[in-house]
Amino acid sequence: MRYRLAGFASVLALIALPGLSAAQQPGEWLVAPYLWATDVGWDVSARGDGGVAFNDLVDKIDGAGLIRIEYARNKIGFTFDYIGMGLSDSRRFSTPGPAPVDITVRANVDMTVFESGAFYRPSATDNGIDIIGGIRYTNVDSYLILTPGNTQPQRFDSGDSFTDIYLGARYLHRINEAWDVLVRGDYGFVGSDGALNLAAGVGWRSRGGFGMALVYRHLAFEFDERVDGEPVTSEFDFTGPALGFLFRF
Repeated sequence: MRYRLAGFASVLALIALPGLSAAQQPGEWLVAPYLWATDVGWDVSARGDGGVAFNDLVDKIDGAGLIRIEYARNKIGFTFDYIGMGLSDSRRFSTPGPAPVDITVRANVDMTVFESGAFYRPSATDNGIDIIGGIRYTNVDSYLILTPGNTQPQRFDSGDSFTDIYLGARYLHRINEAWDVLVRGDYGFVGSDGALNLAAGVGWRSRGGFGMALVYRHLAFEFDERVDGEPVTSEFDFTGPALGFLFRF
């Protein structure tokens, strides 16, 4: 599924930006792969009164990849982001009450986030504010293995996806030809119960097309799904530094 989505993203880019040869359509491309060393939080709670809640199920990341592709010309630009990551961890909880029971929980998550949007920059340069908006698709495949006490493990599988519309802004300030600072904030809604995306960092660029960026990023979202047929609310948050390698041409 995630490879089909990546291919679909490439097709969208070609459709949205036809005829972008340098001679016919001058502008600037940015390709930026990132390494994201993020802390992870996953909370699951059953909806309704008397529901069971498991907090901080995951704080170990097995692998994450993030890439951004942008094209800008004058005051208009297009942006495409892809995040893929695998998460797994185990926790032990005790049920409340006079006779508590220890429950071991093994959690595993595979998540894909694909973002496609556009931005408007009044200054017509990358030094200033951009108004951004677009569509963010998130797919989450997960399972929980619960082992109460010394009983047999029970596995609960879930898989869900949602599509949000996001709106926000970002600001880049060029300190000089080599250094800049960047902040960004946007909020997604419609498919999820709310998705917040924040970033701030510093960038360096050479006299050629290469640059680097160190960004501290926070992404959090909440959505309703079903685990083994039962309605639950899942909350994810990802927070940590990301190192990017920027190629402009």
